[in-house]
Amino acid sequence: MRFLLIFLVLSFQCFAQETTKSRKAAKIYRAAKSSVAIQDFYSAKIFLNEALIIDNRFVEAWILLGDVSIGLGDKQNGIEAYRKSIPLAPRFSFPMYYRLAIAEHSLGDYSEALQHIRKYMSSKNISEKYRKKAIALKKSCEFSLSSKRNPVSFNPVNLGVNINSDADEYLPALSADGSTLIFTRSKKIDGFRNEDFFLSYHNTDQWELAKNLGKPINTEQNEGAQCITADGKTLYFTACSRPNSFGRCDIYESNLVNGKWSEPLNLGENVNTENWESQPAISADGRQLFFVSNRTGGIGGKDIWVSYKNTKGNWTKAKNLGKDINTKKDDISPFLHWDNQTLYFASKGFVGMGGFDIFLSRLDEFGNWGTVKNIGYPINSPADENSLIVAKDGRTAYFASAYFNEDRNDLDLFTFDLPQESRAREVAYVQGIITDAKTKKPIKADIELVDLQSGRSYKSSHSDLDGNYMLCLPSKAEYALTVTKKKYLFYSENIQLKKEGSILVKNFKLQALEVGEQVRLDNIFFELEAFQLKDESATELNKIIQFMDSNPFLVIEIGGHTDNSGSKNYNLDLSEQRAASVKRALLQRGLKSERIKTKGYGMRKALNANSSEEERAINRRTELKIISVI
Repeated sequence: MRFLLIFLVLSFQCFAQETTKSRKAAKIYRAAKSSVAIQDFYSAKIFLNEALIIDNRFVEAWILLGDVSIGLGDKQNGIEAYRKSIPLAPRFSFPMYYRLAIAEHSLGDYSEALQHIRKYMSSKNISEKYRKKAIALKKSCEFSLSSKRNPVSFNPVNLGVNINSDADEYLPALSADGSTLIFTRSKKIDGFRNEDFFLSYHNTDQWELAKNLGKPINTEQNEGAQCITADGKTLYFTACSRPNSFGRCDIYESNLVNGKWSEPLNLGENVNTENWESQPAISADGRQLFFVSNRTGGIGGKDIWVSYKNTKGNWTKAKNLGKDINTKKDDISPFLHWDNQTLYFASKGFVGMGGFDIFLSRLDEFGNWGTVKNIGYPINSPADENSLIVAKDGRTAYFASAYFNEDRNDLDLFTFDLPQESRAREVAYVQGIITDAKTKKPIKADIELVDLQSGRSYKSSHSDLDGNYMLCLPSKAEYALTVTKKKYLFYSENIQLKKEGSILVKNFKLQALEVGEQVRLDNIFFELEAFQLKDESATELNKIIQFMDSNPFLVIEIGGHTDNSGSKNYNLDLSEQRAASVKRALLQRGLKSERIKTKGYGMRKALNANSSEEERAINRRTELKIISVI
C-alpha cells in the first residue's frame, strides 16, 4: 500500500492537465482520482478502464491504472499499463522507467528492470535523492542476476498439515534438542486478524498436531514473535495492548513450571518503550536478548537492538546493534544460533533479491560483527523472506514463506539444509537430573559453566522443580561445571566436548552440608608431576571462596591424592605439596587460615586398581571435605 500511495502522490503532482481531448474520458479519469482519494481503488480501476476504452492514448489514465493495479497486487497488469504509457508521451517516460523498474524488480524480472533503471539514470534531470535510489536498485538487479547464475543448493520441504494450515504460520522457535516447536499462527476471526502461539512436539519422525498454547500466554489480543531458551523452559514473546505494557507491543517472559506456563512478566523499561518492540531472540547462554524496535535513536525504520542480563538477573538498557547490522531501511527477525557467534536476520537495506532477504553475520574474536552476507538465491527470492532459525546442528533451517506454496498464497513453515557457506557451528548440549544424594528427591539448583580457556562464565542456569536441566554450548571446548544450592555441598565436574554435536547426560547428586561429606575438585589442575597450580584452576578456586563465604561456619580439608606411579614416599610428598598449593591460593584470595586444613594421602585411598591410564587419571585428584562446624 505504501508503494501505491507514493506513486499516486507523484501522479497527482506531475500531471496538472490531462493529455486527452475527450471531455468524457477526462471526467471519468477525475472520478477515478476521487475514488483513489478515499482509497476506493477497485472503483478507481473500473473508471480508468472506462476512460481508456474511450481514449486508449490517455497517458495519465494508463499511468494511474498502473499505480492502482500494482497497489491492488496485480503487478503484471500494472507493468503492462506503464509500458503502454511510455511511447505515448516521451516527456513523461523517464519517471515511468523508474516505476517500471521497481515493479519488474519486485516480480523478479531483473533483466528488464536493469534495462529500465539504466534508461532512467541516463536522464540529466534526476534529483540526488532519486539518483541514490536508482543506484541501489541497479546494484540489486546486478546482484540478483549474478545470484541466479550461481544458485545455492536449496530444497525446501513443507512441515506438513500438522503444522501448516490455510492461515499464516510464521516466526518459528525451536528448542536446542529439536523436540519442541513454537510458532505464530495468524488468521481472520470475525473480520479481524488475530495472532496466537501454537506448539508441537517432534515424535519419532514427524511433528505432532500443533495445539494452541492457551492461557495465560494467548489472549483475545495479538501474541506473536517469540523465542524459546535452549532447555525449552522459558519463552520470550511479543504481546500487544496489554494493561501493563509500556507501548503498543512489548516483550514478555513466561516460564514452564510443572508443565504449565507462568503468568507473563513484562521485561521492563530497559527493554520496552512507548514504541513498538517485537521479535525477541535469546542467546544460548541466556544473557543476550536481541529484538526489533522502531524506537527513536535507531538507524533506520526498524532496527535490531540487544539487552544484556547482568549478574543480578536483570536486563540492562538496550543498545542498538550498530551500523554493521542495521541499515537506513528495515532490519528484522534476528536469530543468534546456539554457537553464540552466527547471527541470521532479514533486511531490506543490504543488496538483495527484493523485499526482505535473509542475511548472516559472524561475531569475531574481538566482539565485532563481520561482513554481512546474503545467503543466496533461490533461498532469497523477489518476495519477502524472514524469520529464519537454525537447529543446533548448524545446517537444518526453518523459515516462513508464501513463495513456495503452489496452490495457496498464505505463509507456511518450511525446513531445508543451509548451503555449506551459510552454516553455523554445530553445538553440543549437556542434560540430566539433579537430586539429593540421600533422599534421591529432585532439587532445584543453580548451574554455572565457565570456559576454562578464557575464564568467562559462559552459562548460568538452574534445574526445574523436577530436577531437570539442559545446557547448550559450543563444541570443542573445555568447561568447569559447578552445581550449587544453599545448605548443600557444591558439585564440581570437568566437561570436555571434543566432538561437535556431543550430547552428554550428566546426573548430579548433591550432598547436604554435614561433617564428613566431600566433593572432588575436578577443575583443580597441576603441572605434570609437580605441585604448581595451572592458571585454569582459578575458576575452581574462586568457586571454593564463594562457597566458604556463603557458609562462614564451615572448616574444610583439602586432600591430595595420587596414582601408584612412583614410590609411596614420593606420592605422599607430592600429594601434601599439592594440597598445600591449593591452600596458599585460597589464602591469597582472602580465606582465613583457621578455616582450611590440608592432608596428603598419596596413593592410599585409590578408587580403583590403577591398572590402566584411565584408572590412574581417576585416582589423581584433589578433594574438599567438611571436617567441622565452627
